[in-house]
Amino acid sequence: MSPIVAHAVAKVNLMLNILGKTDDGYHKIESVFFFLDDIYDVLKFNMHEEFNDKSGYIKSIPNLKNFIRVAYQILKKHFPSRYIPDVTVTKNLPIEGGVGGGSSDAACFINTVFDLWNLSPGEKMDYIDIFEELGTDTKVFLFKYFTNSRAIYWLGSRKGVLEQINLELPCGSILLVSNKKKLSTKLVYNSFQGPYCKEAGIKNFHFHNSLQDTAIKLEPSLGDVLANIESTNPVFCGVSGSGPTCFGYYDIP
Repeated sequence: MSPIVAHAVAKVNLMLNILGKTDDGYHKIESVFFFLDDIYDVLKFNMHEEFNDKSGYIKSIPNLKNFIRVAYQILKKHFPSRYIPDVTVTKNLPIEGGVGGGSSDAACFINTVFDLWNLSPGEKMDYIDIFEELGTDTKVFLFKYFTNSRAIYWLGSRKGVLEQINLELPCGSILLVSNKKKLSTKLVYNSFQGPYCKEAGIKNFHFHNSLQDTAIKLEPSLGDVLANIESTNPVFCGVSGSGPTCFGYYDIP
């Protein structure tokens, strides 16, 4: 059997409002995730070799928190008798770049394995909560792959409400710019000092990122990147998520 190839796509946060903190210390956020289906990591599944601690994924991306390995362990715990093939990842998305690379890799891996097991979209959704420890972004990407969404609205902290949405945006293009810097998501969130936003709701969608000023303070070079993008006359430009990848949105196809 030939290798099976899947694409783990990038995302940008067109809106990221921090609304406050929950009693257990997690930030409550409201966000619109927009997926870029033509920018992706490539996952190649070898159906003749079972996933193991010497798998191609681990060899191809050493010395990093291994989201796919954790996903594999969760799958093996809940489906001990099922076959899970080895996978090798070709990285195109920047690591710690704010476009969800590691989370997308894990979610794409899970979705492809579920497809190999012939699970229906509804059956996949029944298992989405078992991957809680992989974090919010992975859950959002799972919802994207399970429902084939182009955009998702998220409201909540660790456990939130997910909603597939159709954004009324002009037909346009998105430019991603990475200056090869890295920013820890945890550091950016822990450094955020406010102000908090009021919940906008999807009907009041607007381009915004509560974390942008904090990300620029931690990595000042992002200000220069945004200035360069701004000089090209986008409809909007900003930092994606916790950064450091920046993007511009243009009303040209």
